[in-house]
Amino acid sequence: MAEDTKAGASGKGLLTQAEKDQAVKAARRNDLRLLIGVLFVIYGVIVTIVGIADPAADVAKTGGIAINLWTGIGMLIIGVLFLVWNFVRPLAAEDIIASAEASAAKAQIQHEGRKD
Repeated sequence: MAEDTKAGASGKGLLTQAEKDQAVKAARRNDLRLLIGVLFVIYGVIVTIVGIADPAADVAKTGGIAINLWTGIGMLIIGVLFLVWNFVRPLAAEDIIASAEASAAKAQIQHEGRKD
């Protein structure tokens, strides 16, 4: 409630509800866990397919280990773990909104300082 009076001193809040919702969606969409998970899954699929399609290519160089296959499987597991982590524990909306409001307040202060 105290925040409402601070933000409402000029007659309106810093962010509307739509802007808050948009900030939460954008932050969750650009979460590093999501991006890393997707990249690991994509690269894991590619490396696993290469390991399955031509297993003899890397076995001679690695002492009998199908390195592409095992690396691809490992990358798939890591990617899936990152994606599960992202969906089980998403970023807290309160933290995102607080950060967005702090940025908006800072921008407003800088803008008001330039008017003088």
